Amino acid sequence: MYIGKTFNFEDIPTKLKDIIKNIDKDNFKKFRWFQEKAYNILDIFLFDYAILSKKEAEIIIAAIIAFVVKAPTSKKEITLLYYVPLIITPYFRNNDLIDIIESPNLKAFIYDGIDDINYAKFLNKALSEETVIKFESGAQLIPYNLKKDDIYSSRRLSNKSSNSLTFLQKDEIIKTYRKFVKGVNPDLEMTFELKNAGFGNVQDIRGYFLYEDSSGDRYTVAIIVEHIKNMGDMWQYTQEYLSSVISTLSDYEEIEESYVEGYLSNYFEEVREIARIIADMHIKLSYIDKEDFAKRNVEISDVEEVLKSIKNNFAKLLNFIKLSTFDEQITSMIEEIVKQQEFLMSKLEEFKDTAVFGKYIRCHGDLHLEQILKTEEGYVIIDFEGEPTKPIEVRRKKISPLKDVAGMVRSFSYAAYAAYFNYLNAKGKLQDEKIEKVLSVWEEAVTETFVENYLELVTSEAPDIIPEGENFDKALAIFKLDKALFEGIYEVNNRPSWFKIPLKGILGCIEDLKLEKHGSEVNYG
Repeated sequence: MYIGKTFNFEDIPTKLKDIIKNIDKDNFKKFRWFQEKAYNILDIFLFDYAILSKKEAEIIIAAIIAFVVKAPTSKKEITLLYYVPLIITPYFRNNDLIDIIESPNLKAFIYDGIDDINYAKFLNKALSEETVIKFESGAQLIPYNLKKDDIYSSRRLSNKSSNSLTFLQKDEIIKTYRKFVKGVNPDLEMTFELKNAGFGNVQDIRGYFLYEDSSGDRYTVAIIVEHIKNMGDMWQYTQEYLSSVISTLSDYEEIEESYVEGYLSNYFEEVREIARIIADMHIKLSYIDKEDFAKRNVEISDVEEVLKSIKNNFAKLLNFIKLSTFDEQITSMIEEIVKQQEFLMSKLEEFKDTAVFGKYIRCHGDLHLEQILKTEEGYVIIDFEGEPTKPIEVRRKKISPLKDVAGMVRSFSYAAYAAYFNYLNAKGKLQDEKIEKVLSVWEEAVTETFVENYLELVTSEAPDIIPEGENFDKALAIFKLDKALFEGIYEVNNRPSWFKIPLKGILGCIEDLKLEKHGSEVNYG
């Protein structure tokens, strides 16, 4: 950006509103944490800020930036807030550049400062000393310190999250919630309550920061949690495992199921343990008697809300599809889904019985293989904030634990097809029926093993939180469909090369509803 007026580096804080206003809007779309990549950014402006540090060659700012956006399929403008710590310096760095300030006598660079060591040290000191940070509007960033410690270095931990993870010395992570929304983030309260309930498969919390405005409304900015030494998440592990299976079996001219079962067996014990951990998580959550956590009966309005979500997401997905063109295979799948629309909408009208859904409790809300870390001691579940694109009040709502079960089932399906498509791309093939059958057997067997082991523990210790018999199958089919539609909306907007995976999932869910039966008769466990 070029600013025609002459000013010095130390004057930048006085020009901050104009500087933010003139940043190239599309520059933010390159960052993983910016979720509205498919939206048109109409305007940006500085909502609030605090100068954390001002030195001769570096200014650190805690900025809350407002983005006025419009979806491609809508005429409605919405304003979204993001928390963006800024580093402004006259020196060029390689990573996280947002924009360049140029004037007749000055050149300075604006960076996303999330991983800057001086920013991390500032937060660490504020937390340790419980120093309240004053913002320009009169709002405050309030630290809540649960235990004392110091840090000396920081680095980027992951670029896969819609939030930002910064690794600190002393085996801790600053997890920053970029989407700035009112309310206590469920990631904070769920992790805290589960730890207090004796659930050992979560991270420990050192402290957290809440932004509080003049009205007393609170926003969760960041938490500092234990860094779990791990061997990777279960998505990575599963993809590597499936790649190895495919590599071994692809040389066989014919593959009998007995061969497949042999290569699958070592994965089953891991699935059994993960199922038991998730079941234990739901059981412990159902025992918490605090108002925001206590289990409750399902109301007809709850059922209607789930069905409305499916109908709305179905319509939204079709609208996004109209904006793009696809290859022959994807087009054929879309046509089949459209053909089944009347059946699906009619079928949904049959789901009006509250008994279909069991009890409602607080759940993870966005559970899949990537949210489970594999460690030498076992497994740790992370990221309890729910689906990050949904409003925080929705993510904090109680829901059937089958939403989490459906998330895992869909994740197994996703893993199978992701491995299959990766194999096809690597080999330059359009299809391979033999390998697809192998992965189909894997998906069915793993799903059956997971569901059976989950049911075994839950029905023995908290049977009232899930529906019985056929109602279990119906409810699981509904939550799988809701998840697959949500995946479809995400992929068509953010990762269209993977769009075929949720489309296959949607078609599979429709078939489940036709059969009114979940899973396979085969038990490989």
